[in-house]
Amino acid sequence: MRANHAALATTLTALLLFSLFLNFAVEQPSDAPVFQENEHVERTSARSTSAEIFLSSGGSTTHDEFSGAIAAADNGYIVAGDVNSSAPALTFGPHSYVPTSPYSNGNDFFVASLDNNGGWNYVVGADHTQGGVTFMSDVTSHAGNAIVTGYMYGPVDFGTTTLTSAVQFDGFVAQADAAGNWMWAKGFQTLPNSSTDSSIPQAIGVDQLGDVIVAGYFSGETDFGGTSFNVSNAEIFIAKLDGANGALKWVVTGGGPGPQEVTDLEVDAAGNIYVSGITQSNVLFGTRNYATVGTTDSFVVKLSSNGVFQTLTGYGIVNQAVSLTDMAIDSNSNLYVGGSFEGTMSKNGWSITANKGGADLFFIKEGATASNQWATIGGSNAADSLRGMEVTSTGEVIFTTFFASSTFTGDTKGATPTTSSWATINADALMGGLTKSGGWSWLDVTASNALELGWGLALNSSDIATVVGSFAGPSGSNTITKGTNSVSSTGGWDNFVWALDPAMKADTDNDGVPDVTDNCPTDVNPLQENTDGDAKGDACDSDDDNDGITDNSPDDCPRGGAANWGSTQNFDDPVNSTDWDRDGCKDDVEDADMDNDGVDNDIDMCPRSSYQPPRPTWVSDEITDVDGDGCRDADEDSDDDGDGFEDVSDDCPTVVGNSTLGEEGCLDSDGDGWSNNFDDCPTEFGNSTLGGKNACPDADGDGWADVDDAFDQDATQWSDGDGDGYGDNNAGTTPDDCPTVAGTSTMDRLGCVDTDGDGYSDSDAMWDTESGADAFVDDATQWSDFDGDGFGDNYANISWEDRNPSWPGEYRDDVVLQDACPTQEGTSWQNGLIGCPDQDGDGWYNLQDAFPNDATQWSDLDGDGYGDNASGNDADQCPEIAGTSTVDRLGCVDSDDDGYSDPDISWTPAQGADAFMADPTQWADQDNDFFGDNPAGERPDACPTVRGTSFIDRFGCEDGDGDGISDATAEWTLEQGADACPLAYGNSSADRIGCVDTDGDNYSDPTPDWRAADGADAYPQDPTRWILEPQEEGALLASTNVLIGSGVGLVALLVVVGVIMRGRRPKKDNTAWEVPPNVGMPDFNAQPAASQASYGMQASYAAPVAMPDFNAQPTAAQAPVAPVAQPDPARDYYNSLIAQGYPHEDAVRYTQQYFNQFRG
Repeated sequence: MRANHAALATTLTALLLFSLFLNFAVEQPSDAPVFQENEHVERTSARSTSAEIFLSSGGSTTHDEFSGAIAAADNGYIVAGDVNSSAPALTFGPHSYVPTSPYSNGNDFFVASLDNNGGWNYVVGADHTQGGVTFMSDVTSHAGNAIVTGYMYGPVDFGTTTLTSAVQFDGFVAQADAAGNWMWAKGFQTLPNSSTDSSIPQAIGVDQLGDVIVAGYFSGETDFGGTSFNVSNAEIFIAKLDGANGALKWVVTGGGPGPQEVTDLEVDAAGNIYVSGITQSNVLFGTRNYATVGTTDSFVVKLSSNGVFQTLTGYGIVNQAVSLTDMAIDSNSNLYVGGSFEGTMSKNGWSITANKGGADLFFIKEGATASNQWATIGGSNAADSLRGMEVTSTGEVIFTTFFASSTFTGDTKGATPTTSSWATINADALMGGLTKSGGWSWLDVTASNALELGWGLALNSSDIATVVGSFAGPSGSNTITKGTNSVSSTGGWDNFVWALDPAMKADTDNDGVPDVTDNCPTDVNPLQENTDGDAKGDACDSDDDNDGITDNSPDDCPRGGAANWGSTQNFDDPVNSTDWDRDGCKDDVEDADMDNDGVDNDIDMCPRSSYQPPRPTWVSDEITDVDGDGCRDADEDSDDDGDGFEDVSDDCPTVVGNSTLGEEGCLDSDGDGWSNNFDDCPTEFGNSTLGGKNACPDADGDGWADVDDAFDQDATQWSDGDGDGYGDNNAGTTPDDCPTVAGTSTMDRLGCVDTDGDGYSDSDAMWDTESGADAFVDDATQWSDFDGDGFGDNYANISWEDRNPSWPGEYRDDVVLQDACPTQEGTSWQNGLIGCPDQDGDGWYNLQDAFPNDATQWSDLDGDGYGDNASGNDADQCPEIAGTSTVDRLGCVDSDDDGYSDPDISWTPAQGADAFMADPTQWADQDNDFFGDNPAGERPDACPTVRGTSFIDRFGCEDGDGDGISDATAEWTLEQGADACPLAYGNSSADRIGCVDTDGDNYSDPTPDWRAADGADAYPQDPTRWILEPQEEGALLASTNVLIGSGVGLVALLVVVGVIMRGRRPKKDNTAWEVPPNVGMPDFNAQPAASQASYGMQASYAAPVAMPDFNAQPTAAQAPVAPVAQPDPARDYYNSLIAQGYPHEDAVRYTQQYFNQFRG
């Protein structure tokens, strides 16, 4: 009935094991109202069969319901327990309760009702929302109402009643009606004088008037509802409350200096109250006292209905612990007590010793007389804990334990929990029964793959025993099944309620069959055999089959056969006798030898041989019944030897024989019909007729004796001249195609020579490969060559999934060479394709050969039509890049499609590459001046062997002053357009070509060798005039003198102007130049300005040179104020490169890039 009490030693031991292995704890009062959630637990159980009534369950999906108490009610049962306040809801069938305590991982008690069939009526709790928390201790019932007790902290509402507590914790008692509505609630009030002061109810009961009795312990000053007690050490209190409203009727206390706890409370029919407890020190109740003798003792105090102490009984063992945890009272007011103990306990003439291992359970009946007293024990090899005990109306004691982790035994009864496959321990809730005299009657366990714990036991008015407990397990191992009922936990520990009928469990003979259904309750007969179907089973029935022949007559067929028939024997009408030999076996269905002559009926030719009563005495033997047919030779048998031949016609009447050939009725040892005298093989059944052997074995029936038949299982063959296993009869099965030559061929011909053992015969004069002979006589993996190219048709490539299924050949994993084209003659052998067409004979299959008509080429990776074989015809010189070049190299990139390949790092214009990749009309530039050598192309070089920069009159010729007009040569004169002033940058074109034209009117400025009279600009500063106008003589003379006088300065000035003009020329475009690898290039942004216009020049492939220091580059010279020697900027630039350490050749090359006329 009660909830868990941590003070119980055995329970603490069990909980310690569960805490270590399963990580959960039982909630106990603490110093502050902060509560932790119990951890989940997982383990398994065992199995039994029983008369199950119902199995129900309920709980939350996320937290543990790890407590429980139960009481029988008028309309079923009341269960109570605790739920973590963090659980979303507590569900029992269709009913739910949502916890209300505001504390994280706090606690709510709950009360639930279920009917006698296990159906849930309601589940209810208190309202804790104001800041309360409660714990359930025990529950009872009266008139269908639930009465619960426990302890609380903070304000808690029970319907319209609010209880408060000033300490942690104070007790409460509350009653709810049959629908779960709170009727009243009362709380005890302890003054907060000390942090340890509290009042803790631990057990509750109700008398026949409905008044409530509650007991527990308290400390400090506690008001129990009008009566207060103040104690410094914890003491036991026992209080009676008015069942109608909860008002206190009386309260008494008792105890001793040490801690005590209440374990149970019972009320008998007269209203007397029994309270049990445990203590470690002497206790005093009124004037009654008890002095302890062990480490922990137990006591039972009896009170009158008015609260007067009457008796105090102690239970103790020296140096041992006795934990009396449960009591029960029978209909005669006899008290029963039970619990756990170690050692030996003696009282009232009985003595019991714990010998199972650990703490064992004890059960004691405290009758009024010695004859009405007894004690017994039971247990397992672990510590056992009693959790509930009741007495039925017939005096049978029913109990439940906390859990059984190993085999539990009591006397000859035993129950074993199921071995856990997923947990480290086993745990099954156990229920058992004792007879009214203390004998062990039955044991049962919850028997599942979940872990189950028993919390309490209730017995209703119909003597149905019901246990409340908790169970848990992982998915797949979280189900309890009893009979046809199953329940599963939904998360953590859930509660279960298990009900059974104890009357269906008693088993006096311990054969596993309850006495109420046992047809021999005192005789072991677990299978309940009952041949005749009467009230008695065969184990206790003197005539099991009820045939009139008692079992010890003897009845040769007492059970397992015919039943409820009468044994009769009638000499006047033998056929209608039911038991001719009176042996108790019914002739037509049971008796295999109805005349008991030793010959079974099915072979007895005289099954009812006559005899003198009471039973037959003649037994067939070789003297009186030669043929053993069950007929006496003397008066019953006309065929004495029993060979089927009447004695008058039997050729061998005294010898059993069945021959019909040669002789009749004589010995035929082999049973082939021939008498031994005419049988060539008398010991072997046979039917041979050929080859001189008669009646010898001829298995195939061809007339030849097996010993002479080369094919004794083949009626069509018998001879094998060459001994190769193939018959010589051409009309027979598997005839030998080569009967004179031993052979092993099996495919094209049978029995011919097969050198390589592949099943195909070697060819000969009569059988060639076209007929089917082996085309490869020395290769066991090949035999067919459909296309005749010398390559076999079998193949070993299992991944050849697209192979035409109609092609000849078959898959063999041991084939070495396979014809890739079995239907086409071929000689290919490259790239794994053997025997395919190869018209150019290079080993490559035509379909894989990029050049099927060229034996020197077969691959063209870049697909440009030139083969990749460097030593073959028209070899691709750029095999990895598709190209169209045909002149300098084959198959390389030719951007302008002029036949010349584009240059790359390994192939330069000097080696023949296209110097003009974007111009299909030019490709060569031997003087590297960016003008092509092809005179028919774009911008052809007029001086292809001389590096030059001219681009106006001619392309690519020397242009000393850089004005774009080439210098005059013998082949190109001034008249043809050559530069008239090759040392001065100029753009005149009217009088002279390429001379200085200061005012830009196309007439050159006058020089000493070219005057206005020659056509020079007479007015070099005036672009509107250039022809000399008439002047006065003096002026003209003065002008002439000036010109003559300053001639030298003018020349110098023109040179300087030329240099300055060069400095103004646009920069040379270097973007198209390609630089050889690992060659440093000058910073062209800092180089001297060149006069050449950018025409998209092609790259020049000059030899690698070192980089100059361009900080030393030449700068444009300033015009002199007075006639001085003309500076040489080209020479200055050259000298600066030499000063930096450049070789002469490199210095000249760099200087010529800016001063084309420089010659070093």
